Amino acid sequence: MNSKKEHMLEALELAKRGSLTTSPNPMVGCVITHNNEVIGRGWHERSGENHAEINAIEDVLSNLGNKSKEALKESELFVNLEPCTTFGKTPPCADSISEYGIRKVYFGNEDKAQQGFSKLLPGIEVESGLLEEEGRKLNKGFFSRIEKGRPYISCKVASALDGGIALPSGESKWITSSDSRKDVHKIRAYSDAILTGTGTIQKDNPQLTSRDSGLDEGSYKQPLRVVVDRNNVLTGKENIFSSGTQTILFINQESQLKDKENVEIAKLNATPNLPLEEVVRYLAEEKLINNLMVEAGSGLINSLLLERLVDELILYRGPKLLGENRQSFVNLDVAAEKLGTIDLEIEDIEEIGEDIKYSLLPKY
Repeated sequence: MNSKKEHMLEALELAKRGSLTTSPNPMVGCVITHNNEVIGRGWHERSGENHAEINAIEDVLSNLGNKSKEALKESELFVNLEPCTTFGKTPPCADSISEYGIRKVYFGNEDKAQQGFSKLLPGIEVESGLLEEEGRKLNKGFFSRIEKGRPYISCKVASALDGGIALPSGESKWITSSDSRKDVHKIRAYSDAILTGTGTIQKDNPQLTSRDSGLDEGSYKQPLRVVVDRNNVLTGKENIFSSGTQTILFINQESQLKDKENVEIAKLNATPNLPLEEVVRYLAEEKLINNLMVEAGSGLINSLLLERLVDELILYRGPKLLGENRQSFVNLDVAAEKLGTIDLEIEDIEEIGEDIKYSLLPKY
């Protein structure tokens, strides 16, 4: 016999099927049971389309035919996020749950963007908090945008064993293996946007697109590319301006760059003292960015750490030594006075090819 947790685990697994396509909406999966047997499954497949609960109800109708309505009146619904109660691009799921008379609803996480399912429908029995931690981890970007007003921010760093990210000359290409680079492209595909600085663009001239991830190209949308150019160093000819992928620029008022087909000039001016917190809040409010990946040099990473904006460091360490006078990913000699010691919680360690990948959570 399946337990409540097992049904919710299945809902969470179903939710992951929308990981490349639901943003800015959260990933949501739903399981409907009758006498503890699953009679319907569904997940939110794409932003603007049916939510998970509606797809699960439709699955019940398809599976049980003319017996479905009676079964639904005696059913229990498991969904990792509180059912929506407000109109968006689709009607509220709460209406359909009420219409079909579903007896009890289990959900993992409250949705503070909604009006409260149990308050609006007090006649339906509700149990919340089931696998809450797992649900928050799955939708950490969505919860960050809704609750903090900014995206979940991950900084990618590739370093040698001695902590260097570049030789004294600044040369840094291929510290890590092709397997790690493929993994980075996969993270890009799962990200809504990638933030970089002008130093990285001038040095590496990256495209910042997801190309070699191993994922089907048609299964995901290229992330929005984000550049902060405080000193007007960009010319408009760099790879970051390549067609087919959107780029947003935060520029100084004196910049000559203008909006064009795939380039948008942000309404927020990149003054010398503009806090990066304002940039990431702009991305959340104006662009509905849930997950922001940072691929930049030590200057931008330093600034993000000083403002305590980094939620996760993704560190790839390759079996190389860069030696004396190597460049470090964070200039702690300068930052330590303001920043203090940063404790890092190791969330995960993974071998990727000949490299080691660490997922580290700063504890400010």
